[in-house]
Amino acid sequence: MSLPPRRAPISRIETFGDAMIAVAATLLIMSSDPPREYGDLIANVYIFTPVALSFAALFYIWYIHTTLWRRFPLHDGLSLWLNGALLFFIVFLVYPLKFMATTLLSLATSQAVPSLWLPGELRHLFILFAIGWMIVFGLVALLHYRAHVTRESLRLTPVEAYDAVTFSRHYAGFVVAGIISLLLAFARVGIDYALPVIALATLFAFAWLNNRARSPGRDVLATKVAQHPQLADTMAIDTSTIRDALK
Repeated sequence: MSLPPRRAPISRIETFGDAMIAVAATLLIMSSDPPREYGDLIANVYIFTPVALSFAALFYIWYIHTTLWRRFPLHDGLSLWLNGALLFFIVFLVYPLKFMATTLLSLATSQAVPSLWLPGELRHLFILFAIGWMIVFGLVALLHYRAHVTRESLRLTPVEAYDAVTFSRHYAGFVVAGIISLLLAFARVGIDYALPVIALATLFAFAWLNNRARSPGRDVLATKVAQHPQLADTMAIDTSTIRDALK
C-alpha cells in the first residue's frame, strides 16, 4: 500500500479532511476510560483489541481519502459538499465501528457483552453499521465519479479519467457488500453468528471482478493514447475527439 504522486499542492480541503479524521480517531481512543489501577489495565487489554481493529479500519478510510485527493484534487461545489458529507459520516461511523469490533471479538471469544445482547439490539447494531458503511463508501464512489465527470477541468489524461470511473465502480462494490449485509440483518439471518458483518467480505469478490475488467481495458487505453501524444492533455482536445480517436 503506497500513496500515488501528488498532482497539486496540499489544499485546505485535504487538510480539513485530515483534521476531521484525526478527530474521529481521537473519539475512538477517548471513548475508552483510562486505567486507574492494575485490574483496569488488564481489563483494558481486552478492550484495546476492538479499538485497534476500529483504528485499522479508520486508517484505511484515511488512506482512501488521501489517495483520492492526491490523484484528483477536486474543487467544484458539488464535490465539496460530497466531501463534507463523507467526513461527517466518517465521524458518525466511529462509535458503531467500535461496537461492531467489540461484538465480533465477543462472538469469537464467547464472551458476552450485556449491553449488546438485549433482544433486537445486536440486529439493530448490524443495521446501523451497514447503513453507515453504505453511505461512506457510496460517497467515496461518487467523488471518484465526480473526478471522471470533471476530468477536463482537472486536466486528467484519458488514462487518469479511466482510473477515476473504474475506481468509482470499485467502491460501488463496497456499497453492494453493505446492501447484502443490510438485507441479512433485516431478515435476521445469522445474527448470533455475525453473518451480516461477515457478508461484508463479499467486497473482495466485487473488487476482483472490477479489477479483472479494469486492468485489460486500462492497458488497451494506455497503448492507444501512446499512439496519439496529442491526447496527453484533455484540456487541449474535446471529449468527443478523444472518443473518436480511441475507436
